[in-house]
Amino acid sequence: MMKRAYLLLILCSLLCGAAGAQSRPATPPNMVVILADDLGYGDLGCTGSRQIKTPSLDRLAKEGVFCSRAYVTAPMCSPSRMGLLTGRFPKRYGITTNPNIQVDYLPESHYGLPLTEKLVPEYLNPCGYRSAVFGKWHLGHTKGHTPPERGFTRWWGFLGGSRSYFPVKKEAEGLNPSMIVSNFTDKTDITYLTDDITDRAVEFLQESKKDKKPFFMFVSYNAPHWPNEAKPEDIAKFKNVQDKERRIYCAMVYAMDKGIGRILDALKKDGLEKDTIVVFLSDNGGAPEASSCNAPFRGAKRQHFEGGVRVPFIIRYPADKRLIPGSVCKQPVSTVDLLPALLKANGHQIPKKLDGMDILELVANRGTPVPRTLFWCTDYTSAVLDGDMKYLLVPDRAPQFYSVTDDPQEQKDLYFSRHQDADSLARKLGTYLTTTPACRFPDSISWSAKLMREYDKATPDKQPE
Repeated sequence: MMKRAYLLLILCSLLCGAAGAQSRPATPPNMVVILADDLGYGDLGCTGSRQIKTPSLDRLAKEGVFCSRAYVTAPMCSPSRMGLLTGRFPKRYGITTNPNIQVDYLPESHYGLPLTEKLVPEYLNPCGYRSAVFGKWHLGHTKGHTPPERGFTRWWGFLGGSRSYFPVKKEAEGLNPSMIVSNFTDKTDITYLTDDITDRAVEFLQESKKDKKPFFMFVSYNAPHWPNEAKPEDIAKFKNVQDKERRIYCAMVYAMDKGIGRILDALKKDGLEKDTIVVFLSDNGGAPEASSCNAPFRGAKRQHFEGGVRVPFIIRYPADKRLIPGSVCKQPVSTVDLLPALLKANGHQIPKKLDGMDILELVANRGTPVPRTLFWCTDYTSAVLDGDMKYLLVPDRAPQFYSVTDDPQEQKDLYFSRHQDADSLARKLGTYLTTTPACRFPDSISWSAKLMREYDKATPDKQPE
């Protein structure tokens, strides 16, 4: 009887494995990554906004999976993008901050993503992929660091961290990271930048339909990052929002959502929807000085509280039957998990140096959450998330220790009541910090001091009426 039961168990396992294999697509997928810039966690309809309607993203959430515990690799623009495109935590290559200033002992070429790192398109191009990026780059603007030099075959956008959404009378001459540049067209004039980025994305999809090659498209919106600029007709839709700056911010998110709707419609019209993984997320939480809303979490951009590193994350892939439309994934996932999924889908082993796991496997898992350990290091602050527990180190105060599942707003510091557990994570974080390179370029003293003040003021955010 025992032998028969054992054989039956093996048979069931084999059958389940075969069913799972059949649900996986046979052909390599396309991937479209749509990245918002400094978007507040609570500023979408599907994340509880009372002021901003986002029908396109709400639709994507209904057709895909909303990941409620999704994290970026840094709570600020440049390192976050680096982690997404390399599949590695930025501290692995010495990046702990944005390139906010240039110190006199470092050349300008030192700023940006180190050339030793390999990006998503550099992995995928040998597999026959076409790779494109439209919008904000912020990974280096000197020779060797631009998108075409890092594997992207199509590039249209600006190399720096921010710029005006509207045309300016005269662009600065010389090496100007805010200027619109491209490697495939002379049409670099803009109308409203969010709309223009969308135009380039839709055009690329139309070409991809004819080309019939797999593609990776990175739609890197700068909305709703400063400066606060929106079209008058979009601002008019939020006349009931009393605060002027918040009203403009809402209009910027609204314009981005309309653009995303156009991209989703183009995928469907061109017959690319089924075989394309679409991912939407923000690069970090809303900035503390902006009119964003990070509800229900504590903290904001630049901080390691959930409001800085936990972002709205939606993934849709109709060809993979394991992903249930309209479901919520409570498994911790990270932006470093995107590259491993594409490598695996193309029959490649995931390199050991990558920090991520296959995002599709993680989202498809409806059993016990897979244990994850995620690290952050920003300026002089650092944190580690191990399972449900987060250990946070800010240099001008005692360590902090939170259970982010029981206490997602991080109000109950468990450091003194669970000292031994906290010490275990302190060792993990210490090992990570001391076995990775020192900061490649430092932040300014004023920015570091500002960050300490922002930690002092951090409280759980609430939805504005």
